Amino acid sequence: MPWYREGKVAIAAGQTTVTGTGTNFPANCRVGDEFKGPDGRGYEVVNVTSDTVLSIVPPYQGSTVTAGAYSLVPIQGYPKDLADRFKQISEQFGSTLAVLGVATTAPKLRENIGAAARGANSDITSLTGMTTALSVAQGGTGGSTQATARAGLGLKAAATADIVGTVSQSGGVPTGAIFEKGSNANGRYVKYADGTATAEMAVTTTSFSPVAGLHVSNDIGTPTPVTFIAGSAVLSGNDALNNSFLVAGRVEPNNISVKAYFTSSPGVPVRTINIVVQGRWY
Repeated sequence: MPWYREGKVAIAAGQTTVTGTGTNFPANCRVGDEFKGPDGRGYEVVNVTSDTVLSIVPPYQGSTVTAGAYSLVPIQGYPKDLADRFKQISEQFGSTLAVLGVATTAPKLRENIGAAARGANSDITSLTGMTTALSVAQGGTGGSTQATARAGLGLKAAATADIVGTVSQSGGVPTGAIFEKGSNANGRYVKYADGTATAEMAVTTTSFSPVAGLHVSNDIGTPTPVTFIAGSAVLSGNDALNNSFLVAGRVEPNNISVKAYFTSSPGVPVRTINIVVQGRWY
């Protein structure tokens, strides 16, 4: 190792304390190294206090100096270099080594670092090819397929059904969407997964006749926009002018036949009646 000569030193005759300026004593000498003073004599370094202060023996034998040249001779040589390197390693990896502890076996090392123990139900090393699904209690779904996973989570058929789409059923069990909304030349309709269906349509009167104090329209027949189960549907209606009247008639699976009963004269024979039918599609 090269001798260290950076900076200047001040030392009084007969004293053991050396004070440096522009020096870095700890990084460049160790106790036991030689201090060659401004007087040319060699002294042993017995303490390194700071970057700028060290102690020597015997006491300085030369004249007092305030900014003298000096040298630090690395008597320790390779041991000093080794000590420096070990110190560097300790500072860099000391905290890591402390975590590892004094483990001499793999199980002890895993214990020290808090790793999961190896063995069934203890340590997951890979999920590739996993054939046993984690239970819900373990944070899984309890199933290895979509269907069994839904069952494990307690999800019913609505979990996979579209909210709006095409409704369907099999043996009275819904298998399609929750709602189906549509329209055609006969009117508008909504079908529900539970079998309920509603339809809206408009019919037009062409004539009225007085019957028992009422004004009764002609019999109006029209197809429905959706098919109803026979005997399941009821109907109601109103006209665009919100006049007081009654609509009565029958609902077939694919059509209706109605009459409008007004309590007062409708004024004109042609009136548009809005009909709502509610029944079941299965």
